[in-house]
Amino acid sequence: MNKSQIKEIIVEALKDLLESKDINITVDDTTALMGTNSVIDSLDLVTLVVDIESRLLDEDIEVSLISEKAMSQHSSPFLSVNHLNEFISTQIN
Repeated sequence: MNKSQIKEIIVEALKDLLESKDINITVDDTTALMGTNSVIDSLDLVTLVVDIESRLLDEDIEVSLISEKAMSQHSSPFLSVNHLNEFISTQIN
């Protein structure tokens, strides 16, 4: 699976989450997933991570996004859509 396909999964999962909360924004690489500019709260982030893992599993890709490796990185993989895409790509490949 390439980065473009992974990004599509992340964006669709985030759009679905935002839609369920009646939030209508444009989602792109720079959309913040945590921090002061985040479009979601910490509980929503957990929900998003579980949904992304599930969608990847539907593609026969098993990955754990909440791991020691994710939490120990200098720059969190959950800062933005792009950061998460890079982290997942690294985990898969």
